[in-house]
Amino acid sequence: MAGANENSPVNNGSNVIRFSEVAPPDAIERLNEAARGLEQANRETGLHLGAVIDLVHHVEQAAEAPLGELSRRFLAGSGYADSIQQVRIWESVTGYLARLASAYCGIVRQFQTYGFGWAAVGDQMPVMIARTLRATGARMKWARLRYQPIAPDLWKTLSQMCSCIEDKGLLRSRVFVYDDLSTLQRELTKPLMFAMSAVDSLAAREIDMVARLIDHLAGRFSIQRHPGKGVGFMFDIDHWSVPVRYGRGDEVPLGYRFFGPGEAISDLELLSAKLAAGDFANRDFNLDADAGVEQIIGVMAHLERHWSAERPKRQGRREEVSSRVAVVLDFPGIMQSVAARDAAYAADEAAVELWGLENESDAGVGALVPVERSEQLAIGRLVGMRAPDTQSWSIGVIRRMAARDAARRCVGIELLARGAQDVEVRDSRSGEHLANGIMLPSPAGRSADQQEINVLLPEHVFSSERDFEMTAFNRRYLLHPLMVVESGKNYEVGRFQIDRPDANTA
Repeated sequence: MAGANENSPVNNGSNVIRFSEVAPPDAIERLNEAARGLEQANRETGLHLGAVIDLVHHVEQAAEAPLGELSRRFLAGSGYADSIQQVRIWESVTGYLARLASAYCGIVRQFQTYGFGWAAVGDQMPVMIARTLRATGARMKWARLRYQPIAPDLWKTLSQMCSCIEDKGLLRSRVFVYDDLSTLQRELTKPLMFAMSAVDSLAAREIDMVARLIDHLAGRFSIQRHPGKGVGFMFDIDHWSVPVRYGRGDEVPLGYRFFGPGEAISDLELLSAKLAAGDFANRDFNLDADAGVEQIIGVMAHLERHWSAERPKRQGRREEVSSRVAVVLDFPGIMQSVAARDAAYAADEAAVELWGLENESDAGVGALVPVERSEQLAIGRLVGMRAPDTQSWSIGVIRRMAARDAARRCVGIELLARGAQDVEVRDSRSGEHLANGIMLPSPAGRSADQQEINVLLPEHVFSSERDFEMTAFNRRYLLHPLMVVESGKNYEVGRFQIDRPDANTA
């Protein structure tokens, strides 16, 4: 019979996913082979239920190394890796996880319908339910790693497992899922809380952080039949509905269950403070060792905001629009297009794309992008946009990506500036040329003749240890560095205090 598997890749014993150090080059094929083994197990009829459990367990053990390696490779290459390879990894992993969840769900269903051998494996059913939930949660995470919608059958599985747990009175049952001790309440609430974490505005590595933080905090999550403090979300287990935020006065049918972070928000606040003070290390949260403290604290703040009782407010009112804009990605292309300002740049047609806009606000825009093109996009990527009737470029950063349908993704872009001016930046003492950059008009409406400005620069140019000289509009300005307010691949936005321009022209 299947026992505790300390090496299972969906095991988070001590909430740690174990990755193999060296992976064979055929990891994708090995995982696909495991998926085929699970497919065969799902088709087997007439086997003793204990034999089915052993078969699924054996396949899961064989999948441990390739699944771990592919997970590591996907996260390491997320955002800017070869899109074909990333898609191959994603399809292999999601195909395997779908079959794993289906296999465990089928085992639970056979037990419920008194399948052959059910009585002999009754004591293993809590473990089978927990593994079903864990595999379903892994499916949900991997869907979001590529900003895909969550498949409807996931809500069906979660609803059915919730009903089964309640019918058997197992909600607080303690189980060794693999080598880790958990409860069915923990395993049920983890995917539900992940679903309410708004991860479509996070980068892939941050999505992974969310899943690991949820593992860490799951003992504090709550689920019950009635709304209450700390349980502000709900889903309908009778109709397999998508979880939503509960609003006071909402009609509550009998099939609804309420869940939420419970006391986990208070824990997040405390953990964030201790992490900032250096009292905790990444390993205490089972996070990657190279994850920065600021990034972790940012993810924690994101969870606090979206798990709170009050719905996060939008920065500005959105208006529906129907138009197209020319788009250039990344600092080099944007720099070239802003500096050109004439038909000369139009010769490089390959660098310019046309995106359709569907909404706009003072803070940003929402664009629709074909799925195949969006594979190269990532949260935090720099975007330059220009309307057809103007030569002025707006600069923004991708903040959110979500699937609209099978063919398109909705890309949310926060505007850093409407309009941009190319500038030259030098070391103020030596006069050494440092970089060409872009002066960004302040969202607050300040100009270069006032106190502060933002300048878009190549990465690693900003330094707090030297002053800069900026040439713009044929005048020289002295810049005193304040901070980096935004950064990403190949770029950073520095904020500077600016002195009045020199009377002499450059």
